[in-house]
Amino acid sequence: SVGAQNISINTANQILGGINVDAKGEPISVTSIVFNVVGIGDTAAHITNVTLVGPNGNIVAGPVDGVNTATGSAGGTFSFSDTVTFPVGKGLYTLKGKLSTDYTSNDTVQASTTPSGWGSPTGQSTGNSITPTPSSAITMNTMTVKAPVITISVLSTPLAQTTVAGGSFNFAKYQFDASQ
Repeated sequence: SVGAQNISINTANQILGGINVDAKGEPISVTSIVFNVVGIGDTAAHITNVTLVGPNGNIVAGPVDGVNTATGSAGGTFSFSDTVTFPVGKGLYTLKGKLSTDYTSNDTVQASTTPSGWGSPTGQSTGNSITPTPSSAITMNTMTVKAPVITISVLSTPLAQTTVAGGSFNFAKYQFDASQ
């Protein structure tokens, strides 16, 4: 639901992925949600302050920190134990977090979740247990890390010039390029 994009290191609220949730008939509450994450180039434990943000921009779960699933593994989880209530209708829920400076340019992060594994889905009107679908994993788009880079170069202007004592003049111009 959220397109692949570049994300920054050491900056809060970087988009890690997103899913559309469509609750039909009544609001549905879940007591926990687990997102799996694969960080190519670094580990899940170096992603902190992860939140699940609802369609209106409010935080509905978190913050939590990433946990590695095995020593030296690039895989890990973001486990939310907050009860989340999804209102009737379709809404985009976005996973956001902060990548540590251990991530470098061109590392990637990809999250997934399996709705059938969410904790105790319950209809808020009926109190009935709900079986969320799909029962398979939903894999979000890959986010690419772009560390800050600035290129500094000396421009060819101003041209050589003659000056007088006590006067002011431009002796160099620099270009700072942070477009990448």
